[in-house]
Amino acid sequence: MTDAASKPNLGRFGSFGRGVTPEQAKDIEALGYGAVWVGGSPPAELAWVEPILEATTTLQVATGIVNIWTAAAKPVAESFHRIDKAYPGRFQLLR
Repeated sequence: MTDAASKPNLGRFGSFGRGVTPEQAKDIEALGYGAVWVGGSPPAELAWVEPILEATTTLQVATGIVNIWTAAAKPVAESFHRIDKAYPGRFQLLR
């Protein structure tokens, strides 16, 4: 499959880090990167995502893998839908 649901467009280059700040995300975007992947098994609320998306205009943000043993599915799904509604198509959730 090559549709958007199975293969998101994250740009040609990305950056991986742990604890990326909105200021760092702006710099990453300005350098031409298409995505930032933030590792560290984030909590279900995903509160760190929105400040990064708010500070940027095109940058894709993806989680490191959300741990299914420490983050229940329902709050993670609610967080995803909240973020996707505010920033359509710019957030990738890995679980």
